[in-house]
Amino acid sequence: MMMHQILWDWNGTLLDDLAYGISVRNRTFPAFGLPTIEKIEDYHEQFTFPIRLYYERAGVTDANFVEVAHAWMGEYVRGFANVPLHADALQTLQRFARSGLRQVVLSATKRDMLVEQIAQFNIQHHFHDVLGLGDIYAGSKEDIGRQYLQNCGIAAEETCMIGDTLHDADVARAIGAKCILVARGHQSRETLLTAGVPVVDTLEQAADWIFEQ
Repeated sequence: MMMHQILWDWNGTLLDDLAYGISVRNRTFPAFGLPTIEKIEDYHEQFTFPIRLYYERAGVTDANFVEVAHAWMGEYVRGFANVPLHADALQTLQRFARSGLRQVVLSATKRDMLVEQIAQFNIQHHFHDVLGLGDIYAGSKEDIGRQYLQNCGIAAEETCMIGDTLHDADVARAIGAKCILVARGHQSRETLLTAGVPVVDTLEQAADWIFEQ
C-alpha cells in the first residue's frame, strides 16, 4: 500500500545531534559526581527510552534526576544554534513534499522547544504538524502519536515512522504504522536490528524504501 504520511522523529533522525548530546553530557554530569563518556559505542550501550532509564544507566538517581535533567537541558539549549541537520535531511524533506506526502514531526522533545528548533532551520513549512511532549523529561510519545492518527484522516497503515531508536519502532508498532530506522543516531545498528523493522544508513535510503512500498 502506498504511503501517504511520514512521522518524523527529530533528535538523531533529522537533527544530527549525537556528538553534541554526548558533549553536553560531559559538560554537565561531572558537576553531579557522574562520569563522562568518550566512546560513541559506550553511549549507544546506555542510551534508551524513557530518558529516565538512560539516566539511571548513567548513574543518575531518583534524588537528583530532576536537577540533572534541567542542567542538561540548560546546557543543550545554550549551544543549539551550532547543531546541524543531517546532510540529507533537507533534500529528503523536499523529496517527500514533491510527492505530496504529509509530513509530521513526532518527538519526545518539549513541544515549544521543538517548534523553536525547527524554525531555526526554516523548514517548518514542510510539516503539517509538530507533535511534542509537555515537559523536558522525554517520556513516551506513543499517546500523542495515537491521538494524532485517530484524528488526522490518514490510515495508520498508510503512515510510516522514520526514527533512530527502538522507541520509534515501539511507537510505530503501537499505533499501527510502518517504521524504518536510520542507524546513525542515538542507538547502534546492532540495537536497531532487534526491532524487526528495516534498518538503513541514510535518509535517502529510507525514502527509497518508502517509495517502494
